[in-house]
Amino acid sequence: MTDIAPNDTASCDDFAYAASYNSGGMPQSMDGLNEVASGDACVQSYATRVKQGESHLYDDERIAGPTWQEVCGRSSMSSWINTTSMASFSGAFAAGGKYHLLDADEYWVKFPEFAHCDASKATVKCTVPKP
Repeated sequence: MTDIAPNDTASCDDFAYAASYNSGGMPQSMDGLNEVASGDACVQSYATRVKQGESHLYDDERIAGPTWQEVCGRSSMSSWINTTSMASFSGAFAAGGKYHLLDADEYWVKFPEFAHCDASKATVKCTVPKP
């Protein structure tokens, strides 16, 4: 994304959130719920901007495709995309914000925008409408 940030570098983002108990990287010995031996066990993808205001997430074809039974996902992306995509939420979940998580709080994430997506097909193509 050097057209936006001249010194942009490659980055990686994890889901479930890397520092959470639901993360594939959180060891069971620390009460992790979905530990995996390696990040390679997660859905692998990469994100790229197609045009202003539109980014796409693609399957990393260097490894086997997802089974959709994975407990985690990780995506390679521009550092600019990674740091700005959730910027509007940072104050909301930081300690003292209106909404925040405390250690060991349970949480769920729901993306109704993806409810129409069909992951049973060999190629998953899903357009998420803009808010």
